[in-house]
Amino acid sequence: MNVALITKSKRQIHLKLFDERLKELTEEEFEDIYTLNFFMQTIPKKYNTTKTLIIFNDLEKLSHDTDSDSNDNLKNQDNNIRLILADEENTYFINEIHDTKNN
Repeated sequence: MNVALITKSKRQIHLKLFDERLKELTEEEFEDIYTLNFFMQTIPKKYNTTKTLIIFNDLEKLSHDTDSDSNDNLKNQDNNIRLILADEENTYFINEIHDTKNN
């Protein structure tokens, strides 16, 4: 199983892809989620893998949460990281969920 570490900030999205022994296969930068998702669709064939653990770290959400009330921050502190198991081509996808709740 490969591991993809994706870090999203305001300016860019950074991806590092590792093989099952955690040897780095590639490092890429993207300007938006759409371009990232397009690239991720190529991972199964390009790197001959059947499963990838995707670790998605949304730094924008983290910085937004630190601006909120400290009690709310304690409740929501882990919302910036998502783990996704991609096991077929159409599951190599980051769905951006826009929070509409009031902080």
